[in-house]
Amino acid sequence: MNKERNYQPVLVVLVLIVIGVAAWNLFTDWQVRRTETARQQEGQEWRQRAEALSKKVAELETELKNVQDEKAPEDKAAEVFGPAVTAGASPDKASGVESNERQIIAFFNYLDGRDYVKAYALEGGTYAQYTAAVAELSASLPKVAGETESLYTTLKNVSHFFRVLGKKRTELMADILKNEQEILEPAMRVFYQWFTAPAGKLQGKPSLPVMYEYASYFMHTLGGRSYLMRRDSKLRLLTTYYCILVLDRANESGMNPNGVDIRPIIASTANDIRSQKGLIHQKAYLAELSRLADKYPM
Repeated sequence: MNKERNYQPVLVVLVLIVIGVAAWNLFTDWQVRRTETARQQEGQEWRQRAEALSKKVAELETELKNVQDEKAPEDKAAEVFGPAVTAGASPDKASGVESNERQIIAFFNYLDGRDYVKAYALEGGTYAQYTAAVAELSASLPKVAGETESLYTTLKNVSHFFRVLGKKRTELMADILKNEQEILEPAMRVFYQWFTAPAGKLQGKPSLPVMYEYASYFMHTLGGRSYLMRRDSKLRLLTTYYCILVLDRANESGMNPNGVDIRPIIASTANDIRSQKGLIHQKAYLAELSRLADKYPM
């Protein structure tokens, strides 16, 4: 009779093997999960660092753009008019009639080279159109005194430039204001210097009485104020500033038939200039307004 085999040791070994394999699998899975978790955490940290770096780069780009934008108007003005136009001299102290007239011609030559101006196919270029416009505006002055006597007179004042200049010139003027914002401040300065300088060879300067009427129009009528309100704040502010200078010149000449009081306008304009950003000649404007405030005390 055969002896009965003892399988117990074999079963024990098999159980140990199964337990060992299971334990190894559990350990391996734990290691994989731990590695994956660490990898995910590391990936999250890198993503956060990348996002922070990207945000910082965007901030630096914005800061750089703001710095470039602040410098751009002066650079563009120097390119069009020459470096003297960005100097801090008073607009009453031009560097010479011939130099000033060269700046005026340079401005119109610059406009003639712009694609949006070329699209108008202007006869004689922008300077010829300008001189014609000044002649027409001088011959058809807006109504200042008694503007509100009738609705018809008020509406005529509101549409004054469109009626006098016509659709094409009005659209051209609007396009220039839209596309040349970078150089509008120095351009207005150059033109005021030209308007108030001694006579030279260049044609197209409006007379002081004409400038007085338009300064009165902008400062003293519904039509003029409504026109300025449709412009951006910087252009509106600069127009007001130069209107004050014109009205002061008219007072010096004993000319104020419209009875415009510039004293409150001086004070409010000085406050607005202090808060306006990006003005190249801000200090010069404030100095001139301070002088006028002393000249015309409230």
